[in-house]
Amino acid sequence: MLNFNSNNHNSTYPNYPNYPNSTAEQSMEFREAIDVNLSGYLLKLKRRWKPALAIFLLTVTATAIGSMFLKKNYAAEGKLLFKQDRLPSLVGLDKEVGELKPLLNNQSPLSTQVEVITSGPVLQETIEELQLKNEEGELLKPDDLRQRLNIKLIGGSDVVEISYRNPDPKVAANVVNTLMDVYIQRQIRNIQAEPATAKEFINKQLPQVEAKVAQAESKLREFKETNNVVNLTKEAETTVVELAALNRQMIDVGAELQGVEAQSAAMRSQLGLNLDQAISANQLGSSPVIQAILTELGNVESQLANERQRFRDNHPSVISLRDKQTSLNEQLQQQVAQKVGQGVEIAEGLLKTDNLKENQLEKYINLEIDRLKLQRQLASLSESQQNALVRAKQLPELEKQEQVLLRQVQAARSTYETLLGSLQEVQLAENQQSGNAQIIETALIPEEGSSGRLAVMALGILLGLFLSNLSVMLLEMQDRSLKTVAEIKQKFPYPILGIIPKEEEHAAGVIVEKQPDSFVSELYRMIQANLKFLGLQQPLKVILLTSSVPEEGKSTVSANLAAAVAQLGRRVLLIDGDLRNPSQHRLWNCNNQIGLKDVLTVQKPLDSVLFKPLEHLDMLTAGQVPSNPLALLDSDKMNDLVARARQEYDLIVIDAPPLPITADVLTLSTMVDGILFVSRPGVVDEESAARAKETLAITGKPILGMVVNGVKAKEFERYSYYAKYAKRYLSRRSSNPENNGTAKEAGMQKLNRIL
Repeated sequence: MLNFNSNNHNSTYPNYPNYPNSTAEQSMEFREAIDVNLSGYLLKLKRRWKPALAIFLLTVTATAIGSMFLKKNYAAEGKLLFKQDRLPSLVGLDKEVGELKPLLNNQSPLSTQVEVITSGPVLQETIEELQLKNEEGELLKPDDLRQRLNIKLIGGSDVVEISYRNPDPKVAANVVNTLMDVYIQRQIRNIQAEPATAKEFINKQLPQVEAKVAQAESKLREFKETNNVVNLTKEAETTVVELAALNRQMIDVGAELQGVEAQSAAMRSQLGLNLDQAISANQLGSSPVIQAILTELGNVESQLANERQRFRDNHPSVISLRDKQTSLNEQLQQQVAQKVGQGVEIAEGLLKTDNLKENQLEKYINLEIDRLKLQRQLASLSESQQNALVRAKQLPELEKQEQVLLRQVQAARSTYETLLGSLQEVQLAENQQSGNAQIIETALIPEEGSSGRLAVMALGILLGLFLSNLSVMLLEMQDRSLKTVAEIKQKFPYPILGIIPKEEEHAAGVIVEKQPDSFVSELYRMIQANLKFLGLQQPLKVILLTSSVPEEGKSTVSANLAAAVAQLGRRVLLIDGDLRNPSQHRLWNCNNQIGLKDVLTVQKPLDSVLFKPLEHLDMLTAGQVPSNPLALLDSDKMNDLVARARQEYDLIVIDAPPLPITADVLTLSTMVDGILFVSRPGVVDEESAARAKETLAITGKPILGMVVNGVKAKEFERYSYYAKYAKRYLSRRSSNPENNGTAKEAGMQKLNRIL
């Protein structure tokens, strides 16, 4: 009974020969990684060698025939030296006048000149000068001449070699020499044309630039007049000094004003007069009339005071004096009104003549006058300060505007002066008669010619190789089949449990039954051993074998695997589950009238339809093709059949249809413990392989591994770990008298055919 652990099918497998982690497999993968490209190409070439060889021979033959008609050509050569022209520097011109200089730093100026030499105008002028004509008598086209020209740079120098091929040696030499002359003359004309164009341009620009200079100078002059600008830098310095002086003067005047205001306030408080009153009092005090009235008034008041001491207020004498007092006061007020105007009241005491009072009034008046002067002076200083500050704020903007105008003037003058200098330079350069190229070797008439037949043949061989390889690639692209074991391994990521070599037609069938001691039988036994060692915990009772497409040999593998397990003494049931296209009865050469169909439909006993081809091996054929195979396989009877077989057999092998064709495999996969996949190089294609891989993923069942069937002998030898040792081993067995026999000899002969 085989064992299989469903939880370990993605884990590391035991290290026995055919497993990916074994030493042999690692060695094979390392070897494949080294020569995979070369070996893959050689395999493709081997498969398509006939059309590739035919195309190669056809191309080379056509080239050889065509080379027989080639004419002998003569090649003439000449050389040009490119150098820096010293004339501009000698006459004081710019050193770049006429200098070879590329537009980009990573470009060579000589490469540019090579393109100029082969340009259409240069070639056309050469053709017209030599009157070069074709076979029809028409002038050659520049492209025709260019095809026979060969221009190359001589490494490590500034020399360009020009060669031309022609059946006439004289024409070849003339073409080279004329081409060099034409190029040099055109170069000189170009050098002269550039200064002439520049001169014309300068003459047009000078009046305009001169007008710009005048305009810029006029704007600058107008700016200075409008803003009273002479020297803004000095004015800025002067403004700073002026502001500092004004600040000091304002501080001094302010301090003096505070002192005067303090004295004036004290005098005003003492006198009780404002300035107007003080001036009026001072004026009235100096009037004789007022003084007379005041004197008389003083006498009356003195008499009145005396009389009041003697009499009552109603006494006639008192009344008379009081009336006189009133009259004098009225006269006094009339005089004051006449002197200073109505509405001004002045105390009587201030009108009396007194030196002390006169000095105080004059002092007070002088203080007020000084105060007013200081206030006006301080206001004037403040106004000057504000004007200076305003001007100081304007100075940066004025300086900025002046700088802009100065730059405009300088730029206009600089442009004008540059144009004048350039005009002098181009006038000298316009008369230059030398260039950068010099002929250092003229073309001589060649004496020997060449037809170029060897080069054409070499080109034909290369073309033949290219076309033959291209045909191989195209044919391989049309053939989408997986042709090698490597391609199958790349497509299917399953462990290879065995590789079966391609059988000859007369050896087809159950080889384990016919030749149990053969090398191929040992390979099938190795497959069952690999299945056994995949896992040791869960028993593997039911396995299903399928493939991508028909004709991959999955039925043959099923039969031989079942026979190999049965020869070990285990009870095996082989079921032909391909009800649509059964083949097990043909392999075992038995009757297919009854089988699985009858067990599922008419409920025939299983024992009555079994065929026993080998001891311990029972086979259930498919029977006649039913109308609805999927319904039978998906029935409860099929499940019961497999469940009962699990109890009676050690292993059940189900030969199922190919994966992408029907849904039978998906149905049968629900009854099995694992799936063994069979693939055959050259039969399965990429699309079918992709669909098969997707279907296997859908089943959800463990993929036990893959058997690669029908491998060609040479490829089998590369991939099989045992191939190189099997012949030696079986040779020793066949030489042993105890092992001599028909089966051993047949196995040895078959191995010789394979290897």
